[in-house]
Amino acid sequence: MKLVSLLVTLSASLLVRGQSFNNNSAEYVLPVGSPDFYNGHSQASVTLDQHSILLDGKRVMFFSGEFHPFRLPSPELWYDVLEKFKAAGFNGVSVYWHWGLSAPNPNEVRFTQHNNLAKFFGVARDVGILVVVRPGPYVNAETAAGGIPGWATNVPGLARTNATTYREAWLPYMEGFAQATAPFQYPDGPVIAVQSENEYATTKQAGIPGLNEHMQDIINVLRANGITKVPTIHNDKNPAGQYAMPGLGKVDLYGWDGYPLGFDCNNPTVWTELSTQSDTSHQTWNPAEPLALFEWQGGAFSYWSGPGYDECYKLINEQFANVYYKNNYASGAALQNLYMTYGGTNWGNMHCDTIYSSYDYGAAIAEDRTPTPKLDEIKLQAYFLHASPDYLLVGRVGNGTVGLGTAYSTSPDIYTTNLESPASRANFYFVRQLTNTKITDTDFKLRVNTTLEGEITVPKDGNLTLAGRESKIIVTNYPFGSSTLEYATSEVLTWATFDKIDTIVLYALEGQYVEISVQSAPNAKISHSGSTTIAAKATGKTITLSGSPSGLSVVSFGSTRVIVGDKKTVSGFWAPRLSTTSLTGHVHYDLTPDIPSVLVLGPYLVRSATAHGSVLQLTGDLNATTTLDVFAPKQFTSVTWNGAPVHITVSSIGSLRGQVGFPAALTAAKIPVLANLAWKCADSLPELDAAFDDSTWVLANKTTTQRPQQPTAGKIVLYSSEYGFHAGQWVWRGHFTGNATGVKLSIQGGFSFGYSVFINGQFLGSGQGSSISQTGVDILSPTFNFTQAQLVAGDNVLTIIHDSTGMDEDYNINDEHKAPRGIRGYTLLSANDFTEWRVAGNIGGENAPDYVRGPYNEGGWWFERVGAHLPGYDDSAWNKSCTPYTGSAKAGVTAYRTTFELDLPTGSDIPLAFDFALDSAAPYRTLIYVNGWQFGRFLSSLGPQVSYPIPEGILNHHGTNEILISLWALNATGAKMSKLELNKRASIASSKLATVAIVPAPGWQELRGNVTTN
Repeated sequence: MKLVSLLVTLSASLLVRGQSFNNNSAEYVLPVGSPDFYNGHSQASVTLDQHSILLDGKRVMFFSGEFHPFRLPSPELWYDVLEKFKAAGFNGVSVYWHWGLSAPNPNEVRFTQHNNLAKFFGVARDVGILVVVRPGPYVNAETAAGGIPGWATNVPGLARTNATTYREAWLPYMEGFAQATAPFQYPDGPVIAVQSENEYATTKQAGIPGLNEHMQDIINVLRANGITKVPTIHNDKNPAGQYAMPGLGKVDLYGWDGYPLGFDCNNPTVWTELSTQSDTSHQTWNPAEPLALFEWQGGAFSYWSGPGYDECYKLINEQFANVYYKNNYASGAALQNLYMTYGGTNWGNMHCDTIYSSYDYGAAIAEDRTPTPKLDEIKLQAYFLHASPDYLLVGRVGNGTVGLGTAYSTSPDIYTTNLESPASRANFYFVRQLTNTKITDTDFKLRVNTTLEGEITVPKDGNLTLAGRESKIIVTNYPFGSSTLEYATSEVLTWATFDKIDTIVLYALEGQYVEISVQSAPNAKISHSGSTTIAAKATGKTITLSGSPSGLSVVSFGSTRVIVGDKKTVSGFWAPRLSTTSLTGHVHYDLTPDIPSVLVLGPYLVRSATAHGSVLQLTGDLNATTTLDVFAPKQFTSVTWNGAPVHITVSSIGSLRGQVGFPAALTAAKIPVLANLAWKCADSLPELDAAFDDSTWVLANKTTTQRPQQPTAGKIVLYSSEYGFHAGQWVWRGHFTGNATGVKLSIQGGFSFGYSVFINGQFLGSGQGSSISQTGVDILSPTFNFTQAQLVAGDNVLTIIHDSTGMDEDYNINDEHKAPRGIRGYTLLSANDFTEWRVAGNIGGENAPDYVRGPYNEGGWWFERVGAHLPGYDDSAWNKSCTPYTGSAKAGVTAYRTTFELDLPTGSDIPLAFDFALDSAAPYRTLIYVNGWQFGRFLSSLGPQVSYPIPEGILNHHGTNEILISLWALNATGAKMSKLELNKRASIASSKLATVAIVPAPGWQELRGNVTTN
């Protein structure tokens, strides 16, 4: 078939128009190229048209990853994460900001510590990463109540609507957020867009009044408080046009979510079919704006008793990234954000009830901050897109079945999409398997257009091969510097020009045949070095390279150098840009080819490259002794690695080559054996003692609630949040007199929550729910019978302990987040009723004194109330002849404390984790406190999490650490820990901050020294 270069065009008016933004709704008011103003404000530096966003008038492919700073509460490590983003080719980061963490009560909004907006924006600016910030006020994010504060669950009126009481709740937070963010709008800072709400519904979709008004209200508040220089955005639940069209709530740049494989980590090999609808949806809803995928699947969350994140990684692995992300580029995506790229940890009870402490997410960077193979695949794609500015101007060739489908290939099993740049005539052919059910290799030839020869079939010899789950981007007429690829059946990594020599790097899977044709002057002299698996020959006006890549082959001719390698080898390349500033004085945030760069092969990570005269200064990380190959301008005659000189020679492939040694001290670094430490313990249920006095506890005496979820039985409302306690665990004490035969309870704590019940200190029973694919039990309704021997004359006390696995989210705008945590209903089997209820929760409730760790960190166990988890607590009176390995012989809660010293080598990054083992025979539940920070909840019989990484800065790598481990035995026979270890996750020689300081946080004296607790 004859292919024609007929671009699908939009109307002429859309082709010449950009967009500016006002305080009400977006209007198309000024053409691209004219001065853009925001209602009389200064000229905009962030603009957009149908192709892309533009920074200072320059097109940028916005390639970002999701990262939630609050899930890594060691701010010094934000540098580490963002430097890894940038090294892997991301030029942006998308961040949620958390209303609930920022506003611990209705009277305070504070952007400090892990919520410090200015600090995070400063880090991003230092690293050179653009920021899209998403403050909600509702964010979802598998976090407690989707980010709505616990205290706001007591607010009447439907949340996420224009209900007056809800507006009064969120307004101070959004005003404070906008005012704190305004100084960091581009070009003065890294913020290029702000999101309004999150995955929001329209009135038509949800049948709820006031949604459009609420959306517009948020936009107005942002604009009125200084967000005037950057566009507002929204990520729709799906491409349904919510807030894309003119009217109330319309945002400046519309985009949507995409989770094509969902969250079924139980079946990691099952893939859905690819969709070709993104471009159609884009042309339907917002053709005058670029295609923006603000939240595309970068992993998947796991759930209590589920398969775990190793299986989620298998589901959303590097093969998924290869196939599904390239399908996005085939649709012309100009903004792609991968959720998550670094997940972090749901420390301090911040998770919603369906998930657990880890938020690893199967992301490209693991919870312990180590890169995964998926990051290599993403890096290959990001480097290519940033090196290919023509991609941002492409249009689809033809229409209907012309321009995409099976007609391009000699195999009916291959599906192709053809995009072409009208300026350079560069063609991008996105080839994939027709169906994802085919997981075997497919050999084929591809019909392509070239400027030099017209339509041809490639390769001319041999075949192209796609592995079962592989996609390729094949290019023709591809310019790099002053050179041009006529075609390549291998993929392009990136290119750079060194001393007027255009250098391009290409790759394919080892064993696959490739054919590469580069335009050249007649009779060009060819030189070849490196691997001999690639041959080169002159063919008229081109040099043709062919063979099966293994290692690196370097072919040079004229002013062109072509490096061809197998995919595994080439994924070891890094392309740091030499440190530079723009003409306007602010840091370059984009990664386009006009920025000077070098190519570095070998290290585990390259963070930066700086020119210092003839010295190329590289910084980065190693996980082993490594050979370094540097392709760079001739001005560099020496190289340093993390400040130390590297002995280099010019290699046979033209690189500067040297070896960088891995420090022996890192391998020898010692970690304490927890079983050998001195432990102390204390019973953490003094409430079971007959003499215990709860008169200072909060009196639970409400008889009504404004929540839609009403009590099922009983006169008193026993919802923890009604009394100012919103997270963690609680102790309830119900008093009654006279005879009773038992009690019926309905206890609600979220999926997989636990409870234990005692009458006058005697154990009655325990339970814990389950969560299989998020359909487990979140309300338990036991009945307990009393014996006469268990009762006493006078005051009888029913003690109920239970935890919360987090508040529900409010995805469907139905106040589900208000689902109570506590005793949903009760019936005393007696002629009498309870005379009094009391409850203990975290010290201070909504006015908790810990301004650093925040409102979710603590619960209501005795050891938390007295501050035994805090540094500086005096445990001298505790039992010294117990350990968590011997455990307890009865039901209840025991707290174990120990201390240990760490002195890990300077210049190391050695992530550490507490490791447990599952045990369903003697089930128990555990909280892990590290220097006052609650960094994990382990359920021995449910899991799936058994390993809990603790970031440096929370764990002191160069000093004393105080650890508290609780053991809540659920059976009458008690429980013990069969495994409790502190282990290395990795040993990395790193250029990150030489010493990450422990996060300054108050200890026992500041938080409990003047507080009387019981």
